[in-house]
Amino acid sequence: MVVDLRWHSADEDADACLAAHLHDLLGVGEVRSGRLCPRCGSDVHGRPWSRHRGRAVEVSLSRAGDHLLTAVGDGGPLGVDVESVAAVARHWDPRLVLAAGERADGPRERALAWVRKEAVAKARGVGLAEPLVDQRLAAFDGAVVDVPAPGGFVAAWAELRSAELRAAREGPSGTARRRTTR
Repeated sequence: MVVDLRWHSADEDADACLAAHLHDLLGVGEVRSGRLCPRCGSDVHGRPWSRHRGRAVEVSLSRAGDHLLTAVGDGGPLGVDVESVAAVARHWDPRLVLAAGERADGPRERALAWVRKEAVAKARGVGLAEPLVDQRLAAFDGAVVDVPAPGGFVAAWAELRSAELRAAREGPSGTARRRTTR
């Protein structure tokens, strides 16, 4: 599993940043990207997707404050999240984030709990449609990695494998979801 991360200014266009990131890693060629909501099929919101020279490439992105973080991976579905420690501290409610038995003592640990869970939710393709409190990091079948972030921020990426990967690729009825491209 290889995940490449790039920091950008939050005022940059996310699709242009993903395209530049893919070109740097994979060379010249057509890049298409967009969003696809696994619940409603909308291309206005939802999980980001990219294709380089017609080949699907796993991507994710997150914005917080002045920062945009893009991620490109060569394994299973991936998610990345970045948050301001101060912003999480202002809105922290452990009943919304921590599952039974989980702890997060202090502002930085709380922000780390948030970004880890959000990265997992993005990798699983559920975003915030599934409450963070219902996700147990210890039960996640994949990798969750903390990322060095600018001062006052924390970040993490997550990548699915095995059972989680199969579940993410199947719809609620067990049938495969169709992924469309432009």
